[in-house]
Amino acid sequence: MRNIILHGHIFKNAGTSLDWSLTRSFGDAFLDHRDDQAMRRHGGCHLAEVLAENRDLMALSSHHLPRDIPALPGVRLHCIYLLRHPLLRIRSVYDFEREQQADTLGAQAAKRMSFREYVAWRMEPDTPPTIRNFQTLYLSKKKRSRARAARALPQFFDALVYTQSLPVVGIVELYDQSMVLLEEKLRPHLPTLDLAYIPQNVSGNPVAAVDDEQRVALILKELDDLGKSVIDNNSYDLALYQAALETLRAATSRLPGFAEKLAGFRERCQMLRGKQR
Repeated sequence: MRNIILHGHIFKNAGTSLDWSLTRSFGDAFLDHRDDQAMRRHGGCHLAEVLAENRDLMALSSHHLPRDIPALPGVRLHCIYLLRHPLLRIRSVYDFEREQQADTLGAQAAKRMSFREYVAWRMEPDTPPTIRNFQTLYLSKKKRSRARAARALPQFFDALVYTQSLPVVGIVELYDQSMVLLEEKLRPHLPTLDLAYIPQNVSGNPVAAVDDEQRVALILKELDDLGKSVIDNNSYDLALYQAALETLRAATSRLPGFAEKLAGFRERCQMLRGKQR
């Protein structure tokens, strides 16, 4: 049986760090798929063609991984995703678009606007839903590109059922714990998998000694009266995130020797960072 990891790389959800680990594990047998137009237009049919044309492939990452995953004879596909707290993700999206050397609509807006101005612009219904229930839209079967879909309840239920059907959905704020669980689930099928990492593509300057709850509070304070609109426009993402977070915490509590496995994983990461110096 041929086993292949499919990473649905959600924008600003630490996917570049995960792809770095997949590259390190599989080398040329990892494909960072960048033909976004073909993947968007043809979905599972295009994915099936890519997998058929690359017989040695062991892992693939795409920003537009389709939900209509093809059933291929002799192939077992393992879909993995990372979710992020929506408010922390919003800050990361802004910081990234402000820094990136690109001429996209978002990058232009971030460079000329304050954080609050940028978020207010992104809340407008005719603006692409990059920070409006974006994770829910990504994980639902419906077409993701329509801004009006950002409040569609059926898409939330579809995304929720889908994520609950997966062995592991990672959480960016619990990245190390997520990687330990993914290794445990996937190594029986892919023995060379090693998800130790050096953080990649990190934007912004998080305040030292401030935990995630405090960062969320600081973001809401900066947004001021815009905060209610932001929460309303990310209510499905917040619910999806909370459900995945509770599932992950339950899974770590059930895994025998989890604390030792986590400590060992962090030692491997520290060794990689030491080699980089």
